[in-house]
Amino acid sequence: MPKVPVDNLKAGMKLSRPVVNDNGMILLGEGTEITEAAIERLRNMNILSVSVEGGPQPEKSKEEMLSELDMRFRKTENEPHMGTLKRLLKEHIEESYK
Repeated sequence: MPKVPVDNLKAGMKLSRPVVNDNGMILLGEGTEITEAAIERLRNMNILSVSVEGGPQPEKSKEEMLSELDMRFRKTENEPHMGTLKRLLKEHIEESYK
C-alpha cells in the first residue's frame, strides 16, 4: 500500500487507509474510490499524500533499507543536522513499509 502524493492521484484509485485530519477526524474512509472531486478536496485541505491499494512493492526489504541507512550515516550521524536527517529518513522508511 504505497503512499502517493495527492498531485499524483488518479481517479479510480482506492484508499488503503482512511484519510484523517490533524484532529483525527476521518475525511475519506478506507476503500473509498478516488474521484477528481476528492482529489481537489484533498488539495484544498493541504493533504500531501494518501495510502492507496496496489502499486509497486519496494525492491528491498525494510531491514535492508534500514541497514543501508545506518551504513551511509555511520561517519556523520553524531553531527547535529546529519543525526536529524537520519532520524527523518528512518521514520520515512518505517512508514513506507506499514
